Amino acid sequence: MKSAATILLGAALALAMFHFRPTAPAALPAAGDFYALSYSGGTPHIEVEISGAPARAMLDYGATKSSLRAKTPAELGLIVKASTSLPFAGESFFLTRRADAGTDAILGTDLLAHLTITLEGTTATLSTSPADATHLKADGYIPLDQRGFFSPDRRRVANDRPNVPVAFVSIGGVKTWAQIDTGYDDDLFPHSLDINQALYNELVAQGVPLTREGFVTIRTCAGYESRPVYSSPQKLMITDQTGAPVTETARYSLIVKPANPCGGIGARLGPAAQLGASFLRLFGAIVFDPQAERVWIKRN
Repeated sequence: MKSAATILLGAALALAMFHFRPTAPAALPAAGDFYALSYSGGTPHIEVEISGAPARAMLDYGATKSSLRAKTPAELGLIVKASTSLPFAGESFFLTRRADAGTDAILGTDLLAHLTITLEGTTATLSTSPADATHLKADGYIPLDQRGFFSPDRRRVANDRPNVPVAFVSIGGVKTWAQIDTGYDDDLFPHSLDINQALYNELVAQGVPLTREGFVTIRTCAGYESRPVYSSPQKLMITDQTGAPVTETARYSLIVKPANPCGGIGARLGPAAQLGASFLRLFGAIVFDPQAERVWIKRN
């Protein structure tokens, strides 16, 4: 799907094992394995073992392929098999890529779509069982239907979409879906909402006021490109699939994502969007429940 940073495993990794199971918060809505949750540039990370070595892994719901850092330039682009300490058996396939500092592994939806994961505070909970819907509703979580978007079974996802979870957004009455890209570091412009040209055109056609705020340079699989950044006095509403409000913010940036060889929302003909990782702080707590084809967001 999108270009993602990659990682190196080996002797250079610290011998100490950072993955542990902290005590679950009292309000944690799902049972499973507990991991300390940390952030790098706003993107969520946990400590795991890969092939017996400790690795700091990003939970990247915007990537459809998991990856490891290449040990040498000659290994870039290879597909390798490795065991993990994630709660499912067997080895997994990883693509070897270049790495960003502080990230040793990127876990994409080829793996994450088989786990129920709760991100709450400083704890991530990973489980192979579906979430308890009754508990979640009682605790104030709102379900977002993921049918056609996100599932353990790729055949249940629309052919023209990647297997990526979504929220639904509305600006000035203009509505669409937005990929929840937890690997998209948007700390430069917090609450970045990438939009494609079709959505930009729809906002303009519906008279939503937009103000150019500048440009941002983005590294993509095709190199670097400059994208315009806009603001609007209209609130950004995060909703469920019916349009019912979940949360909102008046402070956000609209970044127009052009079509490029990397694909993604920029290549779509219809309106589409993409949420940066900083929206996790707006949500407060989130449960990715692919087996039930739902994402749960706790109403602030």
